[in-house]
Amino acid sequence: MKTTYTMPEVIEGNTDYAANLAIFLLTNRGSIFAGWTGHMPAKDQRKLFGRFLGKGKIYIDGSDERLEHWVQVCFGLDSDCTKRLRWAEL
Repeated sequence: MKTTYTMPEVIEGNTDYAANLAIFLLTNRGSIFAGWTGHMPAKDQRKLFGRFLGKGKIYIDGSDERLEHWVQVCFGLDSDCTKRLRWAEL
């Protein structure tokens, strides 16, 4: 799987996952209020927000401080949100 992001080295071992997400957005989008969408391997999910949400598309919204996980269902014809978390819940 090709990654479309840069994982900041600063977050290694940091358990403040809201801060990790803000640093991730700042590194990859230039603002903590930006958004990022893409696929992410399990090891990077655990490093970034402390848990594995699953295979599928990850949406990180900095303006609303929200993290979502979406998967395709119905043979790829529809999408379903399996997790919707506020950064404060991490």
